[in-house]
Amino acid sequence: MLLKSTGYLLFLRLFPILAEEVIMELPANKQPIRLSHSTLQTLHTCERKLQLGKFLVNDMQKDESEHMSFGKAFGAGVATYLVTQDANRAMFEMWLAYMPELETDKKSLARCTAALEVAIPKLDTILMDYEIVSFEDKPAVELSFRLDITNDYYFVGYIDAVLRNRYSGLHVVFECKTTGLQLLDLSPLYQNSGQALGYSIALDKITGKKLASYGVLYFVCQLPQDFTPKIQTFEWPKTLADRLNWFISLGLDVKHLEEMAYIGVYPKRGESCLQYNKPCKFFGVCTLHSLDVPKKIEKDVIDYQFVYSLDELVQDHMQRIQDIAFMETTIL
Repeated sequence: MLLKSTGYLLFLRLFPILAEEVIMELPANKQPIRLSHSTLQTLHTCERKLQLGKFLVNDMQKDESEHMSFGKAFGAGVATYLVTQDANRAMFEMWLAYMPELETDKKSLARCTAALEVAIPKLDTILMDYEIVSFEDKPAVELSFRLDITNDYYFVGYIDAVLRNRYSGLHVVFECKTTGLQLLDLSPLYQNSGQALGYSIALDKITGKKLASYGVLYFVCQLPQDFTPKIQTFEWPKTLADRLNWFISLGLDVKHLEEMAYIGVYPKRGESCLQYNKPCKFFGVCTLHSLDVPKKIEKDVIDYQFVYSLDELVQDHMQRIQDIAFMETTIL
């Protein structure tokens, strides 16, 4: 059910004429809308950009860039090596995954090959302390999940890999990333990111037990101006409270989406019209509301390996956190 919020009532009071023009009824019996980490990143960048790209008919082709090809191929090579420890097999899988073959001076198949060559010794170091977890007699890599939030929205993700520390038994969500940022310390980019944190919801089912503690491990390929890539790894411990906070933020994002859909207004964020020295692909046309035509949401036919309900997860985590606090108080 869409929200009739205080903000909406205030909008009607302040702009009664405009409200009559922009409020649009959503089609009945529509398919729920799929959200992902990248979708939420766009939401936080500019709501109008999200509306134009995901909810409205437009002539823009789906984004295909050297960044996507490079990241997908590098991730495929890394995952293959984690499972097989076979460098030749990893290179082959990386080469197969580099599609479409879009290349620039900074990102190309040759640079991706060089990046994987640099990454393999770093992966060997990680595998001295960690091992790939098995799930249903298969390595726990590229696992998919769906998180139902409301009747109208759900969140999906793909877990790169799940590892277990050989000595402590701690399970971590392994996330492979690439970046062109030339920062000496990349930890602010990933330490509080919700990506691996959100993906950790599947850990309990993968391991077959409820984990009170776990971790996230980011394996980052940094692409400098010269030809030699650099690998940085970041590992942080996480708790049930961290995951619960992510659930809450996800719910607030969906509430924001519902309110915007209800009043038909998706704000433009002018500070985001230029990013990475490039104008937004919708710059110059985002003001043409007369051309807005709702896009038909296609049915999602993917068979996700894990399916959850946000309400159930929130209740479960609140109870588990309360139980842990009670046990700690009892011990003291």
